Amino acid sequence: MNTTDDLLAFLSSSPTPYHAVESAVTRLQAGGFRLVVERDPWEQLAPGRYAVVHEDSALVAFVIPASPVTGFRIVGAHTDSPNLRLKPQAEYTKEGYLQLGVEVYGGALLNSWLDRDLGLAGRVMLRGGRAPSFETRLVRLDHPRLRVPQLALHLDRDVNDKGLVLNRQEHLAPVLGLKDSGEAEVTALVAEAVGASVADVAHVDLMLHDTLEATRGGAHDELIYAARLDDLAMCHAGVQAIVGAANVTDGALCPVLALFDHEEVGSQSATGAESHFLPRVLERIGRRGGGSFDSHARVLASSLCLSADMAHAVHPNYESRHEPRHKPVLNGGPVLKVNARQSYATSARTATIVEELCDSLDIPLQHFVNRTDLPCGSTIGPIVSTLLGVPTADIGNPMLSMHSCREMAGAGDPELMQRLMVGFFGVEG
Repeated sequence: MNTTDDLLAFLSSSPTPYHAVESAVTRLQAGGFRLVVERDPWEQLAPGRYAVVHEDSALVAFVIPASPVTGFRIVGAHTDSPNLRLKPQAEYTKEGYLQLGVEVYGGALLNSWLDRDLGLAGRVMLRGGRAPSFETRLVRLDHPRLRVPQLALHLDRDVNDKGLVLNRQEHLAPVLGLKDSGEAEVTALVAEAVGASVADVAHVDLMLHDTLEATRGGAHDELIYAARLDDLAMCHAGVQAIVGAANVTDGALCPVLALFDHEEVGSQSATGAESHFLPRVLERIGRRGGGSFDSHARVLASSLCLSADMAHAVHPNYESRHEPRHKPVLNGGPVLKVNARQSYATSARTATIVEELCDSLDIPLQHFVNRTDLPCGSTIGPIVSTLLGVPTADIGNPMLSMHSCREMAGAGDPELMQRLMVGFFGVEG
């Protein structure tokens, strides 16, 4: 399966951050990586390929070389995407409909969630034999169970001229069915999907997702239409790249892949980039076998990071929203992102490293700077760079419809990004 087709499969199998980590683990294990547990001792970890999962939605994979580690080469991305998530006690009835209370997660394009066939996915906590013993299971209901219907044009005559205005509380509640469908429908559906009883369900953590699978599109299949390209496309590239890098690594650099949750809401969580999950893992790698803090600090001083988050391609209908000399195009290659106020972490040094690497690998490189009169988004790059003190570059593949329920990218870019990441895992600083 080529890179793009495997990306489509990865996207379709990953409706939530939990499923994305599960999909990543499947590919890592197929590539020879062994899962380790945070609670277990790591002092005697032999050279090899390892991965550790944190709270179901974050992951760090790493390759310990046979020689003493002289530097980390870190690729970071995030597993979460903007969406609608169920509130506790979500079910209620109104005007004869059974509806669900939802909360907007991240900077979602709200209108893109209207009139779509939506499913539910996430994780469920099942009661064990004795409290506080619980079992976590992933669940996905792909059959179109939900829909957020838009108000008819006849009742909103000005919508096409004045624009659609949506109130998050009043207008985004999806319809699950009709009032006579029954009570506790969500719990019953989830319990049935995981083979448990309703009484066994202690808590659910569910989010809505588009039931359409990721696919190719365009006149010559040169495009990708999919949900969650931001940022699962970069997660997939990182997974495939570290597997590829592990097959050729014979030096003293330690390739590291870090996939975080909650980037879309600020990264401040136990699984976010601002947590000590990655620094803790790196220190355990650097100090295994009795290494000192000083030796670990020296390794960090020789390390580099690549923050991988999707980038804005120029929009043909809104080209004026772009900086005139920075208009990335689909299938034009990876995009190097710069922001003077450090919303992106790229510096002159890291830009040079990426540019030279792309030149050596014959990979076209594009550049992006936001218009000065528009606010700039951010990534995990500045956060990881701040926590570790490691020089970082921000990159991403170009895309359109970012933060929509259904996004768009180029089918030729995934292979180029994967090649760039493989090269980065072995680049000298």
